[in-house]
Amino acid sequence: MPDEERKILRDDLSRELAASILEQEWHWFSYHVCFVPPNPFASSLVDACLDCEMKLPGLGRQFIRDIGGIGGLNRHEPHYDQLMQKLAEILVLRHLLSLPWPSDTTFEHEPRLTKKGKRPELRVNAPGQTYLFEVKAPSLLEHQRQRAANSMQSPTRMFKREMVERIAGEDGLTLPRDNPVKDFLVDADAKFAQFKAAAPAVSVLVIVWDDFIYEPITVLTQASCGLLTANSFHRSAAGDAVCYSSTDAVVLVRHLMYFKMAAAEQALGERGHAFDFGKEGALPNAFVPVPGGLPVSDFIRTGLRALPLDHSDLSRAAEYRPVEMVFWLNADGPGTETP
Repeated sequence: MPDEERKILRDDLSRELAASILEQEWHWFSYHVCFVPPNPFASSLVDACLDCEMKLPGLGRQFIRDIGGIGGLNRHEPHYDQLMQKLAEILVLRHLLSLPWPSDTTFEHEPRLTKKGKRPELRVNAPGQTYLFEVKAPSLLEHQRQRAANSMQSPTRMFKREMVERIAGEDGLTLPRDNPVKDFLVDADAKFAQFKAAAPAVSVLVIVWDDFIYEPITVLTQASCGLLTANSFHRSAAGDAVCYSSTDAVVLVRHLMYFKMAAAEQALGERGHAFDFGKEGALPNAFVPVPGGLPVSDFIRTGLRALPLDHSDLSRAAEYRPVEMVFWLNADGPGTETP
């Protein structure tokens, strides 16, 4: 697309974003779009939607409508969490669409096989191989407050709750945020299953988290109860560990904090803007294969900046290892994180 046409499309998307947000009685991002041009956070959002629109016509505009539609209630925190989740979807799909796919590759957003069938986020039809992607992000606001206020955190279920609460005492205990990860796996696996039954495909669940990446790593891999181990806390009616046989890998992306910082007009350090996926040398993401799953192409793992947990760059870093217990030594916990 010529630069002039791209500029016209970008201006159109920018106006559409501002109009859809400002027609709400209240919106978390209304401040960001009331300037001409919009402030850096809104501009980076428009650019991300523009890139999606150019790769897959209609997708960027759909994202603009989705963002504008999450509002109406004054400082309604569930809407804030929903917006973070939608930004995570835009972040990952924009990046996936920009990977060096072979020529003649086609993309489908939320494809479905039947009228009422489940729909993964993205199907990539590359020559000789189909890929399926599902993107998830948890609601973390309340969890972040607890993590900031309490002196002790138990990221895993390996200890009885009564015991860790007794140890924590009045200083407070932050419990695992593991049920959302389990629900993400269950939902993604169900979406992938019907497509894999119809044709071979490699399927990847991408979970976007905040900077405390040890939390989902622990939930997935901790030997005593991790969801991808034989000792998983998720059991069938017969008492067996539930397997996610239609999911080949999980990628954990540490990015939600950049959205919050950008929206608060804070410096982003190693990132140029809210949707900057990070360059070589930046803190990596994590790649967790599902036991028995198909291999994921190197260019996808590299493109997502996702390293296996046994990689030398991760094995030396505490935040990329399962953690059984965390004691915050500073009085204010790991930091207050509010909108």
